[in-house]
Order: sequence, then structure tokens, then C-alpha cells
Amino acid sequence: MEESHKILFYKNYKFSFLTRNGGFSKNSFESLNCSFNKGDSIESVKKNKALVQRVFCSKKKIILMNQIHSSKVVFIDKNKTPIYKADAMISNRNDITLGVLTADCAPIIILGNNFFGIIHAGWRGTLDGIIEKALNIMLKKGESEKNISIFVGPHLKKDSFEVKNDFLNNLKKSNIKVDKYISKLDENYFFDFTKLLANKIKSFKLKKFSISNIDTFSNPKDYFSHRYYIKKGIKNCGRQISLVSIKDKDENSFR
Repeated sequence: MEESHKILFYKNYKFSFLTRNGGFSKNSFESLNCSFNKGDSIESVKKNKALVQRVFCSKKKIILMNQIHSSKVVFIDKNKTPIYKADAMISNRNDITLGVLTADCAPIIILGNNFFGIIHAGWRGTLDGIIEKALNIMLKKGESEKNISIFVGPHLKKDSFEVKNDFLNNLKKSNIKVDKYISKLDENYFFDFTKLLANKIKSFKLKKFSISNIDTFSNPKDYFSHRYYIKKGIKNCGRQISLVSIKDKDENSFR
């Protein structure tokens, strides 16, 4: 895998927002596509996931979800780890790695003193409160706001997030101030997804909050972007993977 795949250490955790580079897939899935259900060869995806496993967490099973663009959060505390239909996971297990797949949606890492989590935050799930639900689960488990940190990875930014009237109607139904998140340029409307994510997170008094300034659409060499592929007339798009786990004792850390 390439140097662009940074593994970050924070407190007793490690996490990474991986790029699309350094894998085995070809053509429009080049090259570290980690999704089986988008048209890539099964063999290539298996090799990609095995590579990720070896580099990030060789001793820990990677747990993924069947992501459904929802606000559903699951807590994983047992040895059995089925494929959940959900968009966020919380756990305190040191034998697993939690992962999400994205291609414009925001991967979000949540780290507390004893619990950690990961969110696949699309605009639907964000409007429906998936961030708040995940944080509230951690609070109910005994974490305090002052001990929780959040890191948001690359996602679709405002200048690339053009929307139509149907999207504006969905915003109005969600009872948020549309003018706060919509900008108009000529006759086109653009949605500030980053601001919505930030405001949802800032409603909690957390220890640390960091959000990536990378736009997936504007960086197609490093990130899969569903919107970029649609604009190019390409039907299927790969997915990059983001991961979080409790770090092993022999790994370095920073605070």
C-alpha cells in the first residue's frame, strides 16, 4: 500500500481514512476498491481486503455493515458479528476492527475512553440524526462529552454538491434552516454538507473535533466519488475503506 495510507494513533486507538490507491482492481475500480457489490471482480476485492487486513490489523477481523443510508446504530459486544443493516457501529472489543465504505459520504471516527465507533454519514442519515444517535449511545455507556473525540474523513464538499428542487424539499421536511446550508450560483444550488456535519457534532461539547478539507469529487485520483463517476457517465463506482480499532500494545501513539 502507498504512503498516502496513513495510520493515525490517538489515545489507545488507531484509525485510517484509506485512499483508492495501492490495490489490485482494474479499470474504473482501480485500485483499492473494497466493495463486493459494485461490479468489480470478486477476486480483486478479496485481494484488496486481505491487503488492508494485513497492513492495518493483521490479528483482528474487520467488521463491515450492509450500509443502507439510515440513522441506525448497532452496538457490537458479543463474539458473533453478523452483517448488520445499519450505518454506524459502536464497540469496546479489542479483537475487532470497525470499517465503513464510502464514495462521497463522510466516514466518521468516534473515540471515547472505553468505547469507539465508526459512522457512514450520508446526507439522509445525517439529517435523520445518525451522529447524535451514535454519540448518545456512547454517553449512555458511561462516556462523557469531554472525553469523546471525533474525526471526519474526506467527503463531498459544497462546491461539488449541486442539488435540485427535490433535495431542497427534503431539507425543508427535516426542519432545518435551508438558507444556512444552501448557496445559489447563477441558477444552480449547492449544499454545504460539511457545515451540516460540523453543526451536528458541535451541538455536543466534545474533547476534540477534526474534519477533513478534502473533497472526494475534486480528487478522483485518490478517492472514489459516486458523483464524479455519474458525471463521467460511468455507472459503477468503487468504495474506499475507513477503519478504527483499539491499538496493539506494541504500536506507537500520539495524543
